Amino acid sequence: MGGTGKSMLAAKIYDEIEGFPKRFWADVSYGADFSDLARQVLSEFGFRVPEEEAQLMQALVKCLQSGQYLLIIDNLESLLQPDRQWGSQFYGDFFNAWVEYGGNSKVIVTTRERPELKGFEWLLLKGLQVEEGVALLTELGIRRDLGDFVELVDGHPLLLKLVADLLKEEYREDPDLRRLADLGLGNLRQLLTDLQVVGVHRRPNVGIVLVLDASFERLSELQKALLLNISVYRGAFDSAAAVAVLPESSQTEIEGELRNLVKRSLLLEKLNGKRRFEFQPVVLEYARYKAGNQTEAHQQAIDYYLLNVKQQPWQTKEDIKEYLEIFYHWYQLENYDSAFDVLDACNDFLSLRGYYTDQVYFYRQLIEAWEKRGEREHWIYLAALTNLGNSYYFLGDYFQAIKFCQQSLEIAKEIDYPDVKAASLNILGLVYRQREQYKQAIEFFQQSLRIVKDFKEMRYRNQEAKLIGNLGNAYQYLGEYLQAIEFHQQSLELAQELGDSNWEASCLGNLGNSSHGLKEYNQAIEFFQQQLKIVKEIDRQGETNCLGNLGIAYRCLGQYQQAIEFQQKSLEIAREIGDRKGQADAWFNLGLALEYVNRESDALGAYSNARELYQALEIDAKVQDCNNAIGYLSQPKTSLVSHRGFWVWLRRLWRWVRSWFRR
Repeated sequence: MGGTGKSMLAAKIYDEIEGFPKRFWADVSYGADFSDLARQVLSEFGFRVPEEEAQLMQALVKCLQSGQYLLIIDNLESLLQPDRQWGSQFYGDFFNAWVEYGGNSKVIVTTRERPELKGFEWLLLKGLQVEEGVALLTELGIRRDLGDFVELVDGHPLLLKLVADLLKEEYREDPDLRRLADLGLGNLRQLLTDLQVVGVHRRPNVGIVLVLDASFERLSELQKALLLNISVYRGAFDSAAAVAVLPESSQTEIEGELRNLVKRSLLLEKLNGKRRFEFQPVVLEYARYKAGNQTEAHQQAIDYYLLNVKQQPWQTKEDIKEYLEIFYHWYQLENYDSAFDVLDACNDFLSLRGYYTDQVYFYRQLIEAWEKRGEREHWIYLAALTNLGNSYYFLGDYFQAIKFCQQSLEIAKEIDYPDVKAASLNILGLVYRQREQYKQAIEFFQQSLRIVKDFKEMRYRNQEAKLIGNLGNAYQYLGEYLQAIEFHQQSLELAQELGDSNWEASCLGNLGNSSHGLKEYNQAIEFFQQQLKIVKEIDRQGETNCLGNLGIAYRCLGQYQQAIEFQQKSLEIAREIGDRKGQADAWFNLGLALEYVNRESDALGAYSNARELYQALEIDAKVQDCNNAIGYLSQPKTSLVSHRGFWVWLRRLWRWVRSWFRR
């Protein structure tokens, strides 16, 4: 039932229950597609996302079987058709498979309508018991026939509170249930017991609508306008936001009316450092229905947030919350081009801070909206496809990255958008480089660079610098370090000329990697330290890579404790931003460093963690490296010379002897 507290109880479980190291909350109130839900859960829990959509259901079940996870799916009734059948059969297949196979994970759903599922345990949330409802009404000061009324409304807590607050506001001296007739609710008992009006699932909702109607009609014109206009907001809002959608009234006046709406239980008040207000979900649904077309209110909300946006530099997602709200309101107005512009303004920040899952969510919304309109042949749609591919690339979902970038590339070729072609080719090059298909990557980068060099505008020089650097990386991975250094130095000079500190940091890191390839470890550390000074403040992805590279360089110098510390720091950040490739690399390199200090059992665990992630990412060469390392450590050691640490010591001794003779 709406207003009984299903979501609140589920949220309490989600926040407070112990024993689930990973958990995911899925609100499907807007009819989320199962494929999207499965991809999000698998990515969040660090599992490979299958290429074939039909494999997602089995992958999600196996994911939940493999560990101890908590998955909560809120507002499940949104996925059901009127006959209580699934709008997407994948949901039914998933739940049936989960019930059959099970595991240590838990799946909790909330729903107003019970789907046809076997094997689920259902907790029917009823209203208060009669004595509890009577106690509530008594404490609120309501009199006469309390038990009968509680029984009549099935003890529905929100309905009881709405009735009590309505009576107290209208009849302060005599808040008696008999007064309901004076409020137009004299036939409430008849309507709530008439079987032609009320079904098993509709009875409480009928009561709430009747009480909300009565409450709404008793409001002043200002209160009515305020309630309807503020329903345009999602989540909590303050009095300044309320004034923005009713600008003809003063803030003092609006603050007073907001508190009056709280007294009538039409709003909730939150005092967490700053006074804020929000709706009960059922009341919000009612207010939006009453409001009808909210175009003007959405535009006023946009204007309000535009006045309050924070200027760069941004540090956390909270700093761009106004932009994300503007995106929401433009999206509700179906002005998808403006929504894209807002998102584009935050795109670099979201990327640098590792909010790739958020980018996927936003761009998929826009892409699906444009596709429904048949608007596929304009640059904004192509840019959204490319950005979506880029986000999937950073999440390590290379199949999706290739899919969306190829879509963008094909359309861009048809309608001749060279800048989109260049961007798509660049991302495809990055994906193939990560899959260790370096020659294909070089081909993509060279195609993109040829296009970019034809542009005369200054802004394309930045892309040119990055493409040159990407080419350097590809040659570096092929072991052609001198060629790589030449590209990286060109890229660094261009980045410094343009004042692009982000790319300057990347170039320094690339030069460090190439120096490392030439075994010039001290030179490499110097480059990495210069890079770290820049990326610490602006680029979480760059920071985790830089820390990992420092760890490798110190390991090669035989400074193993420093190597371990840097890899652990790299792993921590990679986990925070959801970088699975970064986690895999950190685990593998941590295993190497642990092995050199004779912590072989810890090294085995690290290699196993790395192997699992590399398998999920389908990087076969790295999986084999892990297998080799695990196989080596698993062999019985019968003598000193069979231990890798001995050979490390011997190599260090040889280097010392050689350097002594050179002197």
